[in-house]
Amino acid sequence: MPKYTVHIYPIVRVTVPDVEAEDPVAAIKKAEAMVDMSHFFGQVHTSASRPGTPVLLPLEYADDVDGYLVDENQGAESGSSTWYNKDYRPRSPEGR
Repeated sequence: MPKYTVHIYPIVRVTVPDVEAEDPVAAIKKAEAMVDMSHFFGQVHTSASRPGTPVLLPLEYADDVDGYLVDENQGAESGSSTWYNKDYRPRSPEGR
C-alpha cells in the first residue's frame, strides 16, 4: 500500500481578551503582536499509531489568517461583534 505525506492547514481561533486600542483594527494588530503563533505549533504531541509515545510532529504556522472576530467589550448587554477579513476590512453580512 502506498504512503503519503499529508499537510493539514488548519485555521484555529485564538482569543486575546481585553485588548485596549483606539479602534477595532488597532485592536486586531495589537492582538497579533501579542501572540506568537509559531509557538503554538511545534509542541510535543502523541502519535495515534504509537499511543502514549511522544513525537515532535513537523508543525509550523502557515502565516495565514482567514479573518478576525472583534468583540467590543462595552458590558455584557451592550457589546457588539464584527467580523473582519484578513485584510482588516469588515465582512459583509454575506461573509465576504
